[in-house]
Amino acid sequence: MIVFKPIGDHEQPDHLHLQPCLRKQTRGQLSNSRNMHLSQKSMGSLAVIAVILCIAITGADGKNRKSQCCKEVSTEKITVPITGFQLQRKNPPCVKAVIFFTTEGPKCSHWRENWVQDKILELRKLHSAEKGQKKDSSTVAP
Repeated sequence: MIVFKPIGDHEQPDHLHLQPCLRKQTRGQLSNSRNMHLSQKSMGSLAVIAVILCIAITGADGKNRKSQCCKEVSTEKITVPITGFQLQRKNPPCVKAVIFFTTEGPKCSHWRENWVQDKILELRKLHSAEKGQKKDSSTVAP
């Protein structure tokens, strides 16, 4: 920053000579500006590191997904006990399917099979009946 200051002892305007001089920053001001610059650099570096970690954890190609998906389906009826189900949308390489959770693990079934549709209705009815029982048991009689 350039500051002009008068030269000499004359205070009259016609004898006033102005000379430019550089205003020097104090050590405190210099360290504050350095700290600000370092702080901005640090924040930028932290942001880059965070992005890299997110990519490393999730996997850039999506292969490291936490949950598995059905890439093939079966039309065979499941004979082991089914404890639940999940509908899976088509999202390559995953196919549209119904994932039945069984005592032997998840099974991928074709969503158009009649027995699959029947089983889904049965499980939904059971689920809604269980919800109704929980509501009734949580209500306190007078």
